Amino acid sequence: HVTDLIPDLDWYLSISNERGLSPRCQYAAVERCPRFYQSLSLLGRAGSTEIEEAEDKRLLKQWKESDLWPTTREQETSIWSVGGDPRGFINFCPEVAFDRFGHFASYLHRYSDETDTDLAHQRLSRSGMSRNHWGWAWSAVTATHYTECLHYSLLVGRGDSKAAPLAVEPETKAVRLWTQYGRQIVIGVLVTVIAAGIVALLTAVL
Repeated sequence: HVTDLIPDLDWYLSISNERGLSPRCQYAAVERCPRFYQSLSLLGRAGSTEIEEAEDKRLLKQWKESDLWPTTREQETSIWSVGGDPRGFINFCPEVAFDRFGHFASYLHRYSDETDTDLAHQRLSRSGMSRNHWGWAWSAVTATHYTECLHYSLLVGRGDSKAAPLAVEPETKAVRLWTQYGRQIVIGVLVTVIAAGIVALLTAVL
């Protein structure tokens, strides 16, 4: 069964608009999200433009030191290939997938052979499916909006554009506490000093 859902730009923007969010993911950059970086890096080994080697090594080292880096193989962004031919794209950043394939998806899988491709194309033709439908190129696609990405939730929760390791969190909390209560303390001290000065002045005058 082929769904008529097409995860293109119109679909993506409509969800962002309904949720009152930015049109595209605010963390879609190699310095801001490990999944975006890993997806872009892997595509460079699958026919797309590669990240420069020195830059790729720097980013890999940076993200591997972050607690957001995948712990298990199942969590990793990966490409499944047969004889060097990429067939499946797994745990991908939907932003990267769209820029490369035209669909916002976290999972894309090609047809196993030409026979499957021909049969799928016949079904799509009989159904009158748009040429923009993912089924013309893929046997399966998991449409994904950026708000459904685990990394997006984690990064938003930290309130930072970059993924800082958990080790710096205590310092961050201390800064928050100072921001919340420090002003009140300063204002209280100033009021006390001013009041004392006024009392001293009045006592001297009287």
